[in-house]
Order: sequence, then C-alpha cells, then structure tokens
Amino acid sequence: MTYTGMTSVELRAKDDLSPGKLSETMHRVDFHDTCDGIARVSRVNLGEVFLGEVVTDGFDSVTETSRVTVLLPVTGRVGLQRNGVTQKATGADTLLVQPGIRQNYMRADRSGRARTLAAFVPLPPCATARKTQLPAMMSVGASAEARSLRGFLDYAFAELRNADSPLRRPAASGAIEAVVTDAVQAFYGIAAPLPSTDATCPARVRAARDYMHAHADEALTVEQIARAVGIGPRALQAAFRDGLGMTPREVLAEIRLERARSRLLSPERGTTVTDAALDSGFAHLGRFAGAYRQRYGESPSQTLRRAIR
Repeated sequence: MTYTGMTSVELRAKDDLSPGKLSETMHRVDFHDTCDGIARVSRVNLGEVFLGEVVTDGFDSVTETSRVTVLLPVTGRVGLQRNGVTQKATGADTLLVQPGIRQNYMRADRSGRARTLAAFVPLPPCATARKTQLPAMMSVGASAEARSLRGFLDYAFAELRNADSPLRRPAASGAIEAVVTDAVQAFYGIAAPLPSTDATCPARVRAARDYMHAHADEALTVEQIARAVGIGPRALQAAFRDGLGMTPREVLAEIRLERARSRLLSPERGTTVTDAALDSGFAHLGRFAGAYRQRYGESPSQTLRRAIR
C-alpha cells in the first residue's frame, strides 16, 4: 500500500512486523494542501493478509493498494472518493473497497478522535468473475459477517497488545488470517440488497444510524429517532428488522458500547470507566458493565488498565 501527497514523520515505534506481531507507530502527517493530523497506526502482518487500526484527530490522504480493503469505523467517520463517486461510513457501517487508487479522509467525533479498523486481503478467487459487476466501493454493514468481523478485529487488536498473548503464536496467526479471508469472501457472495418493506427503508435506516451516532450520548427513544428521520416508530422497527436483523435499541446499544470501548482503549489522562460510560450515553453503570463484559469478554476496568499499561 502506498500513500501520495504526504510527508509522514514517525514519532514512536513498538515491536516489529514479523508475522503475528503488532507494530504500532505514531505519525505526524503533513498533507499537501489538505488537513494535517496525528495518527497512531497499528498493524499486524498475517501472511497475505494484514490488519490495521488507525486512531487519529483526522486527516486526508490518497491511497493506492492492490488488495481488497474492508473499513470498519468505530468512532468518528471515514469517507472515500473514487472515480467521482463518494462513499461515507460511520459506526456500524462497513465498506468493501476494490483494489486501486482512492482519496480517503477520517474525521473525529465529539471526543476529538476517530478510530477505524481495517483488513487488507488479496482479491478472492470468487471475485474474479464478478469484479466488473461490483462497484468500486460498497456497504456490507448489514451482513452478519460484517458484525462478526468488527467484533473479531476489535478483540484481536486488544489482545495482541499483550506481549504474551497466545494470538501471537504462528498457529494462531494462520487461524486469524483464515477467519478474515473467509469473511471477505462472504462479502462477495452478497448478490443483492437485503429486502425491505418499503423502497425508502435502507436510506431511512442509514439516516437513523447516523442520527444515533450524532446523539448517542443523549437519552434517545425510538420515537425520537423515528421522528428525526420522518418515519413512524413501527415502520422504523420494521426497517431495522428487515435491513439489519436488529432492533433500533440493539443498534443504539452497539454504538454506545463501541464508543465506550474506543475511549477505554485510547484513554486520555484521567479517563475513568464512569467517564467513558456517561460520555457514551449509558446512564446505568451496572448495566453498562454487564453489557460490556458480555460483548467483549472482559470488564471495562480491565480494558482501561491494559490500555494504561
């Protein structure tokens, strides 16, 4: 993967790029005639696949890669432009991007940071016959594979930051590569948009999710969200059920959990579990802790302690 139109100054490096090892660098990125920024880039090489995590206050770039890219924004938003077509993604969205050159940007949320997970995979054999039919960029965020891959990558990066993690063993590296490759191959099997009860429902679902991301720290109700996107509560419930297989409340809970986890994984000085929970929209700390442990397999305080170390 190459970058053009930029000067990157490495400020900090840790570990190496041996298979299965985590390389973590901090860059001050000065882009020509575009937005400058600070970016912490974490990367794991797994044979033909490599995984990335970027935490930044925002920047623009031009990227060229020969691999298929899967982008999974956690906080903030990402945007791509290619051949005059623009694609944006936030929160639960997932973008499948074909090999080639594109313009990229990342923008921070209210916390002042953006965090995006990424997987870079060789073009699957199953895509060869279909690549001319697929758009250069497409959203696959409504699929079960996207939700699974998001949780898997989030876990993998958190675990690989531990020097003694079993995931750093060669056999585990091969297993991680297989899981990621299988998910990307499954994305190419998505032949048509998911069904909906109304032609406007996919757009309404996207608008509702965008509204949830923008107001996740507020005491939202389904009625509020529905009113914001110009649809009734029952119609909104049906659109989410048909399009995502989840209720609006479940999606909102996922958004809040992902936001809280991002705060805990990249804490500022003095950050507490209570801060992360309240800033992410959780009013009941006990329920937050229970949902967090069920989702990520550890308590919020364990995540924070590991990040501080």
